[in-house]
Amino acid sequence: MASGNQNPTIVSAVAVAAAVLVGSYMVANALDRLTGQIDRATGRLADIEKAVASANDALGNLGSARPAAQARRGPDPDKRYSFELAGSPALGPPKAAVTIVEFSDFQ
Repeated sequence: MASGNQNPTIVSAVAVAAAVLVGSYMVANALDRLTGQIDRATGRLADIEKAVASANDALGNLGSARPAAQARRGPDPDKRYSFELAGSPALGPPKAAVTIVEFSDFQ
């Protein structure tokens, strides 16, 4: 009877060992595939970096080459302008601290 009780234990141990071996094989196989994918992605990234560097060399410093003096267009933002607004349509109190003037030409 003693040998009959050990038989299910041995079968269970063999089944667990087989499951561990199969699981280990599957994990190792998945890691090998993942490593290959990472290597391919790293190679593609290196190719992209080379292409970007080549494009930068081809373009040179076009973005940093600006004209020394550009003619200013429009009103000077640092200057204070005065306008005669008598008789113009207005909203708000006449003694307001700030007056916003909008000019439009409807033609």
